[in-house]
Amino acid sequence: MKIDTSAGPRLHAKNNQISDEIRDLAPSSQEGLKADPTKQFINSEPTHPAEQMRAKSDNGKLTVITYKANGKLDLPPRYEEHRELLERVIISTSKLYLHETPAAANRIAEEYEKVSADLYEQHPQLKHKSWGFSVDETGKLVATGHLSQADKQLVEEALNSNDELVSAAKDFKTNFLEGLKIERGSAGTSQYWGKYDVNEGNFADIIDFKEMIEQGSNDEIEREKRGYLLNKWEWTINIADQLQARAEPTFAK
Repeated sequence: MKIDTSAGPRLHAKNNQISDEIRDLAPSSQEGLKADPTKQFINSEPTHPAEQMRAKSDNGKLTVITYKANGKLDLPPRYEEHRELLERVIISTSKLYLHETPAAANRIAEEYEKVSADLYEQHPQLKHKSWGFSVDETGKLVATGHLSQADKQLVEEALNSNDELVSAAKDFKTNFLEGLKIERGSAGTSQYWGKYDVNEGNFADIIDFKEMIEQGSNDEIEREKRGYLLNKWEWTINIADQLQARAEPTFAK
């Protein structure tokens, strides 16, 4: 897809409805990646194992993008002069908007459904209280919002008892923070999510997983059709809204 510097973060959300196949990389330094918007985005798992595919440019266009075993993009020589830009755009887009982070978000939603069902059955008063949860700098899931100390302890014990939920939350944060840094690049600025100052110390104050799940969930029909608990378009909008509401755009261009 061509790199459109005038687009905002919600442009990236459209990638939730396209495939992860990246097409038509132009050789000009003024042009970049262009994806087919008619394609459905199929899989939210990382799709660049080192040995599966190879980049080809027989017709002068880069039709397939993959990675070498050393983690670098496998690019034809003609694209080497644009390597830093291409790696930054492709890797940050994958981590933040297409693959790693949304995949972790969907795992969080799946495990939270299990935990919350049991939690509400045992403590129904919690269902009607305003609270959320996130992961702190130690990797512990923490309850946020309007809870008494006793209720906060109940929620945190339930959340942290699910190892898969804790693991998914850690993966989300790791990929999210890495993606923001990569998106900023050597200039240290971004027009998209990377412009927000989110770090290990303030992550739990900014990203609320419960809000993410409640605002971004598919209905039953879409769950059956897509195979995902979260609607990737709505999920992307919610994360953008959380960032805008709670994070400082310290790294804006």
